[in-house]
Amino acid sequence: MKPVLSGSLPRKKLYPALFTAFLLSGSWTGAFAATFDDTGKPEDGHKKLLPTPSTKTPSVHQGSKTQAHSNAQDDNQPPGSIEQLLVEGHRKDASTDGTGTYTVSAVSTTKMLLKPMDVPQSISVLSSQQMKDQNLNTVDAALKQVAGVNVNMYGDGTGGYTARGFTLQAQYDGVPSMGGLTLSQQYDLAIYDRIEVLRGPDGMLQGSSTPGGSVNFVHKRPTNDFQGNASFSAGSWNNYHATLDVGGPIAHSKIISARLVFAGTDRNQFYNNAYDRRWTIYGATDVHLTRRDTLTVSVTSQTNDTTRYMGLPRASNGADLNLPTSTFVGANWGKSEVPMTEVEAQLEHLFSHGWRGRINYRHRTADTTLQYAYLNAYNATARTGNFVVANTRYDETNDGLDAYVTGPVHLFGQRHTLMMGANYDRYVYEGGGASVNSRSYAALGGIPLTASGSITSLALPTISNRYWEPSTQWGVYGQAQIKPISPFAILIGGRVSGYVSKTRRISPTVGTTSTDIDQQGILTPYIGGVLHLRPNVTAYVSYVSTFSPQSAFDTTGRLAPVRGNQLEGGIKGEFFKGHLGMTLSGYKIIQKNEAIYNSTIGAICGPGGVDDCYVATGKTRSQGAEAELIGRPLEEWDINASYTYNDNKIVNNGNATQAGLTYAGNSPKHLWKLWTHYRFEPYHGAQKNIWSIGGGLNAQTSTFGTNRTVTQGGYIIGSVQASYQWNKYLSLSATLNNIANKRYYQRLGNLYYYNYYGEPRNFMFTLRSNF
Repeated sequence: MKPVLSGSLPRKKLYPALFTAFLLSGSWTGAFAATFDDTGKPEDGHKKLLPTPSTKTPSVHQGSKTQAHSNAQDDNQPPGSIEQLLVEGHRKDASTDGTGTYTVSAVSTTKMLLKPMDVPQSISVLSSQQMKDQNLNTVDAALKQVAGVNVNMYGDGTGGYTARGFTLQAQYDGVPSMGGLTLSQQYDLAIYDRIEVLRGPDGMLQGSSTPGGSVNFVHKRPTNDFQGNASFSAGSWNNYHATLDVGGPIAHSKIISARLVFAGTDRNQFYNNAYDRRWTIYGATDVHLTRRDTLTVSVTSQTNDTTRYMGLPRASNGADLNLPTSTFVGANWGKSEVPMTEVEAQLEHLFSHGWRGRINYRHRTADTTLQYAYLNAYNATARTGNFVVANTRYDETNDGLDAYVTGPVHLFGQRHTLMMGANYDRYVYEGGGASVNSRSYAALGGIPLTASGSITSLALPTISNRYWEPSTQWGVYGQAQIKPISPFAILIGGRVSGYVSKTRRISPTVGTTSTDIDQQGILTPYIGGVLHLRPNVTAYVSYVSTFSPQSAFDTTGRLAPVRGNQLEGGIKGEFFKGHLGMTLSGYKIIQKNEAIYNSTIGAICGPGGVDDCYVATGKTRSQGAEAELIGRPLEEWDINASYTYNDNKIVNNGNATQAGLTYAGNSPKHLWKLWTHYRFEPYHGAQKNIWSIGGGLNAQTSTFGTNRTVTQGGYIIGSVQASYQWNKYLSLSATLNNIANKRYYQRLGNLYYYNYYGEPRNFMFTLRSNF
């Protein structure tokens, strides 16, 4: 974080400079175009990777008939629209960049590049085209559009993401990342080709995780021919966003190709005293060492300068206080500053007979400063409160390595596929925090909510306690797709994992290193079956598992990991020549072995016989159904629609009065999501203007927050959009969000904080160009 801000908010106007770059890009000349092949408590102490044993873990479109994936693509046909300048290069992969569609030919999450209908689990892909259509620039905005995903913001640009009642984990180009998603800053979406979301346990490839699933962020890659595009957006509350994306071969030989992406955000929030500023630069280079070997190196850097805002209070009975949506509670100098850098290197080799291998290394660093104030007592009658001021600083380093080989095996007249690999993930946290409240600093007591912005920064405490906390996991995994007969495939595999977590105090005095967790040889099996009822329709069933280490002890030693298992079945289909995908699924998840405090005996457990004792009897259950429709039912019409039913319950958490209650806050039982876009005419190269319209709905039923008395009824939020394309180089769209100006909470917390309003009615204009 940067130094304390005070007084008025200085605004470094990034948008004039980026808009000038946009104009200079050549987009107006149309000179040329190339068709290319809560959990609850704020982090006022040092950030812990794992929950403590007593903490629950619940909680403008292509119009042409010519498709990017079609082998019959006419190289001389002009692009179908401004977004159809293809950038697929010569690499056969699951890229969506420039295809102009919402569907994908394959998913890379499985590493075997299977078609979505051949994966016996629920998996959704958010393509680059839909991100552009909806002006999705942040990870939280994007995941709000994915089937079954719930997004819980933390008021500083970070969020918590869940599916089926459990936390989602992160992967980056298939490399697992501990601590990489929840409460972590994310890069601008301009650097990503697509986002793949696998719902349900992903223990085979992810390693330690909850049963929620994984989010795989896939980076854009260099292209084999020149391409370039730019965008500039302006909207409500001085919301500005701009991108510039150029790439192509360095020389005529095309041995080396590169890509460079710039993105910038400068915006005020709809509530007072708050802003968000981000600058992103991403560079990637492909070096074709031989005809069969490609080395890719990429570097990403981003600065995050955001107000730290802890949300609004509620009444003592949990009722809504009906505060204005512009209300800001906290210090106006509250901030979150997180410069971060990521370096990735990938070597891919194509063997003979269709086999390929890949080694991917990822190194990411982030230096976080959080300074903020939050409410910890509230007098609803006087509308005054007592505050806590917190100061937190920590550095994070994440190193991930993943290597695998995959390819076909021909036996007994059938083509089978094998995949085997290993990965290593190391996360290191180094830092600490400190806080002060009204008992020790009287000026923090009895402050009117309307004057909370005047809280003095002199109350910021000095950080003295700092910790070093490394966590390491490794895993060896493998999977086989076996076809006893042509229409039927069995997927069987598993993983053997190890996990170690340590802690050492490094300030004010250096302590000894303690091993919090050391669990080895953990097996997570995977088995599934896919039956082709028709060439374009499959029925599937799968049993998958995952584990999550825990540090608690019982009288015999450290508790075994929490285990999660899921049974899922359903039907998938591809229609309209593969341009429209459909999924219908049902699932049941059981998570067990969760630590529950043993109140019947004293603190006699652990290596020294002085730790609290626990029993591994905690159990939760999540079950439900999902329906998803994504793609192009008509040549001019794209759609992404989903419905999710999730019923998650506490089976046993040590409190008999809570058995049978819903355990996951901010997780509605019914969840609907829709985005649709219609283009009135396909663009076939004629010199004429084209209109398109779009719209969306997000709806959900009632939820509760991190405190069960904090509740909210269901709501529906709608958006509309109109776009105008002058030619194949330039388009303009106008979007109106929350058209009914619905007042609602996008996230619920407790009685004092983590209650965030959703955005009121707002607009966004976006100008896009290819050159």
